[in-house]
Amino acid sequence: MKSKLGVLAVGALVLAACGGLPRSVRNEIASENEKLDSAAKQIDRYEKNVKEEFVAGAATSPEWPARFREARLKLSNARTAAGELARLERRGDKESVLRAQRLLGDQRRERMAAVEEAEGVEASANRWLDFEKNPAHAAAQMQSDYDAIHSFDLSPVEKVVARAEQDWPSKKSDLDRRLGSLRDIKQKAETQFDTKAPIATLIANEEALSTEAMVLPREASELTAMSGQLYNSWDKILEDLDVTNGVYREKLKTVRTHFVDVADKKTEVSTDTSWTDVSPTAYQAVAKNLGMAIGHKDAGLYDSEAQNVAQPPGFAYIASPSVGSNQYGYWSHNEGGSFWTFLPQYLIMRELFWGNSYRPVMVNEYNGYYNAQRVGRSYYGQETPASPPKYGSHGTFTEQRYSSSRYVQSGGFKSSAYASRPAPSSGPAPSYSPGGQRFGSAPDSSEGHRFGHGSNSPPSGQRFGSGGSRPAPSGRRFGGRRR
Repeated sequence: MKSKLGVLAVGALVLAACGGLPRSVRNEIASENEKLDSAAKQIDRYEKNVKEEFVAGAATSPEWPARFREARLKLSNARTAAGELARLERRGDKESVLRAQRLLGDQRRERMAAVEEAEGVEASANRWLDFEKNPAHAAAQMQSDYDAIHSFDLSPVEKVVARAEQDWPSKKSDLDRRLGSLRDIKQKAETQFDTKAPIATLIANEEALSTEAMVLPREASELTAMSGQLYNSWDKILEDLDVTNGVYREKLKTVRTHFVDVADKKTEVSTDTSWTDVSPTAYQAVAKNLGMAIGHKDAGLYDSEAQNVAQPPGFAYIASPSVGSNQYGYWSHNEGGSFWTFLPQYLIMRELFWGNSYRPVMVNEYNGYYNAQRVGRSYYGQETPASPPKYGSHGTFTEQRYSSSRYVQSGGFKSSAYASRPAPSSGPAPSYSPGGQRFGSAPDSSEGHRFGHGSNSPPSGQRFGSGGSRPAPSGRRFGGRRR
């Protein structure tokens, strides 16, 4: 018994001597302490170099001493974290490990910020010397940057923005603001180009002109692209999922509707499908959403404003029952209830979203979708909590629509709690049109296809889109304001 107690006592002493934190964390602490010492020496060296370059009485920037003080303050903050880490080394509980890791991150950020601040002072000092020793070179660089800004033609982007503001009035204030910032750059350049200003002002102006000469064309290009985004609606449909030899992949079909003429509601529909390697985390994030639109953007919005809450494909193009209709279709009513009807010129969208598995969307189903979207939740089409979902990876519609997918073929649907229940018939679904006329299904494979406006029922390979014989009923403009 005594020998066992002795072994335990020795073990406790060894643990105390080694520190309570895991060895890997203690090694990180030791390494960071060495870097702190090195950072202090770097800051001393930068400050010494600056002082030696500028002899007593020489003109210098009044900001430099303050910036060196700021660098030392950041380093002091890093050393404060080091003191607390030293105390934590004697403790080995889980909370101490987590606290130590957070402190290490804080210490590292403060140390790096301190060194960057000091490096910035030395860089400014060297720039100052360059201006004093070679003013002609500095003036030439300023002239070059000024000329690039002064000669930059904003008229193409102004024309694009003017058209977008007319077509999408809700974006006018934002587009005006972005265009105004480009005009401001050109106006400021006129006052910044002064080669006879004091050195401190000269350096600041030269840096500003250099930056603005790069920013102006880039932001003009971005504004042109953002204006163009307003003319597109798109959906990213998750068509398949696959894991092979540890490689995670997803198959996305992008259905894009481009407005050729907003006033006349003329559009072109195109689609593209591709496989993409994804991380395991990204794969798991969409694992429940096979067959769903995992991204949707309305026309009249920027791509950055897209919805990322998964939703059944095509539902975003349906008008609310209270509105009754939009340019894509309208609510029909018969003894069986109310159901959504796509106009002939938009049947291609119905085929791209549903294929030959289409069943009319009934009003109760749309209401369930609308209520879920309103609170940022995905709608999977379950009529009751115990009933099988209709959409998503374990949905009955998905099992039928994507029966040939790698996911379903590999047994993905079989893992569902609803897999043993009978799925809907896989026979051809009836297609509905405004006058009760039947329309055939489009081919399921649509990689790289484009469908234009001007035809209601074209053969394969022809253009498809708006401009049909029947005008869209009045109602909500897609992506815009309700009228």
